[in-house]
Amino acid sequence: MDNSKLVILLKTLDSKELRAFKDFVASPFFNKNEELILFYAYLKKIAPEFPLKKIQREAVYKAVFPQHSYDEKHLNYLMSFLLKLAEQFIGYQKYTQDGILPEYHQLAATIDRDLEKSYANIYSKTQQKLHQKPHRGHNFYYQRYLLSSIANTNFLKKKIRKYDKNIQEASDNFDVYYLCKKLKYACEILDRQKTLSVKYELKLIEELSVYLAQQPHDTIPHIAIYHQIYLTLTQTDGDKHFVQLKKLLQENGDKIELNERKQMYYYALNFCVRATRHNEEKYLEESLELYLNGIKSGLLFENNHLSPWTFKNTVKAGLRLKRYDWTEQFILRYAQDIAEEFRMNALNYNLADLHYYKKDFQVAQDYLQKVAFTDIFYTLNSKMMLLKIYYETNEEEALYSLVASFRVFLKRNKLISKTVRDAYLNFIKMLQQLMKRESKSLATLKQSMTNLPALTSRNWLLQQIQKIK
Repeated sequence: MDNSKLVILLKTLDSKELRAFKDFVASPFFNKNEELILFYAYLKKIAPEFPLKKIQREAVYKAVFPQHSYDEKHLNYLMSFLLKLAEQFIGYQKYTQDGILPEYHQLAATIDRDLEKSYANIYSKTQQKLHQKPHRGHNFYYQRYLLSSIANTNFLKKKIRKYDKNIQEASDNFDVYYLCKKLKYACEILDRQKTLSVKYELKLIEELSVYLAQQPHDTIPHIAIYHQIYLTLTQTDGDKHFVQLKKLLQENGDKIELNERKQMYYYALNFCVRATRHNEEKYLEESLELYLNGIKSGLLFENNHLSPWTFKNTVKAGLRLKRYDWTEQFILRYAQDIAEEFRMNALNYNLADLHYYKKDFQVAQDYLQKVAFTDIFYTLNSKMMLLKIYYETNEEEALYSLVASFRVFLKRNKLISKTVRDAYLNFIKMLQQLMKRESKSLATLKQSMTNLPALTSRNWLLQQIQKIK
C-alpha cells in the first residue's frame, strides 16, 4: 500500500488534518460504512511515517480485521472508498478556507429560500470579514465582486425600482480582478517565451495596454506592479520600468500575499539576469542585492528550501563581480538549504564554476564530472564551461569535438527557445573564428561580437581577442 494513491494523499496531511479527517470519516453525513472508520483508525495510528512493515497489504488487513483471512478484493474496495473520502476532505478543507466563498453560497441559499433575516445577518458578518483582510490582491477583488454580486441578486429579487450601488461595485471589482489576472497571465506567458521554445496567444493585451496608459490604477498595487513587470518584458526602455518596479515592491510588500510577492520578486530578478546576459554589467550589483535580500528575508525559499537556480544565479553574480572568497563562503553556507535531491548537483556545478573563474581548470573539470545532466540548463552551462576550459588550455582536439557535438545538441533539442539557441550557436560561431587566431581579421571579429544581438558570454569572447593582441 506504500505507493497507493491513498497513502500518498494521507502523507500530505499534518497532525491537525489527520485528526479532522477522523471526524470527517466518522460523520454519518459523509460516511455510513463503519468498516471505513476502523480502516482509517489503523492508518491514523501509523501516520505520518507509515512504516513499510506495517503498511503491507496483508498486515493492514489483519490489523483491521483480525478474525478474517486476507481478502484482496475487500481491501481494494475499502481503499477506493477511503480515497474518495480523503479527496472530498481536502476539497472541503480548501473550500472552507477560501475567503468568503462559503458565506457567498450561504447567502445565495438564503435568497433562494426568502430568509431575509438570515441573509442580513450573514451579509453583515461577511462584509466585516472581508474588510479585515490585510492583502488586496486579485482574490480580494474577486471576493468583493462576489459580495456585491450577491447583494445585487438580492436587490433584484425584491423588484424595487430605485438606484442600488451594488451593481456598480460588482462591475468595478470584477474589472480590477480581471486586470490583475490578465496582466499576471500576460507576464507569465512573456517570461516563459523568453526561456523556452513555446508559443502562446496574448489576446486583448494591446487594448489593455492602451487603457492602462490612460487609467494606470496606481492605487491598486497588484495592477501597478504587474503593469511595470509587463513593461520590463515588452519595452526597449526597460531600465526605467525596472526602477519603478523595485520602488513599488519596496513600498507595497506588506499589502501583497507571500506567494504573490515572491513571484513578483522573481520577475525583477529575471530582468536583471537578462540584462547582464546582454552585457549590461550595471545590473550585476542590482541582481546580487536582490538575491541576497530575498534569501536573507526567506522570500526566495520554497517549502523551506532554496531553489538551485536562485543559488546558481547568486553565485554567478558574485563570480562576475570577482568576489571569489565571498562566493565560496556563500556556496558552502547555503548549499545545505537546497532540497536534498538537487543539492549535490548544485554544489558540484557551482564549485566547478568558482574554480573556473579562479583559473583552477583541472579542479573545475573534476567537479563538472560529478554533475548529472538532469536539467537542460545544467547541460548548456556545463558544456559552455568545458568549451572555455578547452580553449584556454589549448586542448584543440577536445575543443573541436565538443563544438561539433554541442552544435548538433542545440539544433535538435526542441525545449530550447530560439533566443537561447541563437545565443549559444552564435557563441560557437564566434569561438570557431577565434580559434583561427588570425590577427588581421580580429578587428572585424570584435565588431561582429559587439553587434550580435543574441550572444552568450560576449565579455569572455572579447577578453580572448585582447589576449591574442
